[in-house]
Parts: sequence; C-alpha cells; structure tokens
Amino acid sequence: MPEAALRDLATALESIALEGAEPGPEAAVPVLPALRTVVPGGGLRPGSIVGLGGPGAGSLGLALVAGVSRHGGEDGTGGWCGVVGLPGFGVAAAAGMGAAPERLLLVDDPGDRWPDVVAALAEAVELVLLCPPERPGAAAVRRLSALARKHGSVLTLTGPFAGDWPGVRLRFRLEDAAWEGLAGGHGRLTGRRVEVVAEGRDAPGRGRRARLWLPAPDGTVRTDETARPPLELVPGTVAAGAPVHAPRPVLPRAHAPAGEGVA
Repeated sequence: MPEAALRDLATALESIALEGAEPGPEAAVPVLPALRTVVPGGGLRPGSIVGLGGPGAGSLGLALVAGVSRHGGEDGTGGWCGVVGLPGFGVAAAAGMGAAPERLLLVDDPGDRWPDVVAALAEAVELVLLCPPERPGAAAVRRLSALARKHGSVLTLTGPFAGDWPGVRLRFRLEDAAWEGLAGGHGRLTGRRVEVVAEGRDAPGRGRRARLWLPAPDGTVRTDETARPPLELVPGTVAAGAPVHAPRPVLPRAHAPAGEGVA
C-alpha cells in the first residue's frame, strides 16, 4: 500500500477519535435487530474474532457492517467500520441493509502492509471486515488479535484464509438458501430466505439458528415470518412422559327407578 494512502488513512482515523467515535471497551458491538436472536447476548463480544464461511459469507459481512454502522457508536446512532481487502464490497447493498456509507472506511487493496492497515483501523472502529490476502503468519495473528482485544474492536474474517486464523470465538454460515423471484426459467431475483447458523465458543452446544430474509425484497434484513416456530416441550408431567391430554373425570351415573322414564 502506498505511503501516501497510509497517511490519509491515519488522518481519517485521527478525526474519528477526535469525534469520540471510538467504542467503549465494555459495550457490546451491535448487530441488526433480525440477527439478535442468533447472536449470543444480542451483540458481538468486543475484542473478539468472528469468522464468516461458506456460500453467502459476503451477505453476512454486509449485514454485520450494516448493524454497526446503523446502531453502533457511543450514543447508538451509528458507528464506524473498516473493510479491508474486499474490492467487490457492495456499498449500495450495505446501505440497503441500513449502513451509512459515510461511516465506512474502505481499503480495497492493502498490499503487503495489510497487517498495518488492520492495526490502524482496530484502534478507531468498532468492526473490521477483513479478507486476508494470504495465509496469516503467527506474528500478525498475535498482534492483530491483541489490538482487537485492547480496543474492543471486532475482527471479522472472510475469504479463503479466514479458517486459518486461530482464536475465532464465533462463526457464521448460511444454510437452506432459497432465492425468490424466478419462475419458469425467467424473472428477477428479489429476495433470499436463509437459515443463519452461529457456532463456536460464544454459542456453545449446537449453536444458534434463525430463519431470515437476507436480503428481503426491499433490500433489508428481517425475520422470515413464514418459518414455522420450533416445537417446545410442555412443562410438567407431559415432559416427564405422561399423557399429553389429562384424563377426563369419570362422572357418576344416574340410575332411574324401574318403571320410571328419564326426562
């Protein structure tokens, strides 16, 4: 990356710090409302490493950036994000999900200095979306992970080398994706229904799942209202194996004397 570009980036980050946009170390890093059910605690852990994998990882990155850009910041009216190594990042799509383009710092081609670029961003923004251009070395991993923890910035990894980064606490992926809008071999893609899966140390056990529109026909991210709610066990005796329906009470029989009719 040219030295002049690095100086420009440093100037921009300094102005962010002067505005007070640097996130506090204790505040959860926000996500879009539709994603809060699948993210443990309703927000990303400050200083954590998050991985995005599989088909649809690009849309997940857009959604996470949009959540911070719209709901982040000290006053909750908008935070800052850095996007590194993703020249195809869809700014218009992110804006459709709620992101403010003026609070996005884009470094399309960081070159060999990409660890320095990420290090600078981690000090000033709430979330860095990074596509490492190469398999990260141990020194870069230790340095950037430590800086993310120190400044409370979420380092979000995507691309072919995202899985080579140790210490990832939470991983997102998409399942059962189905596009809407095509019929009989023609039409226009209007929206996609997916199941978002979150797994890892911050989502122990079987992880968490949510059915969403990503994106919806209007470009936003929202809950798929047509999804069936999961079955729940009825508390009490039913969960213990008792009959689902309580037995009907046995009513006493009325006997009429012989020879008399019953009204």
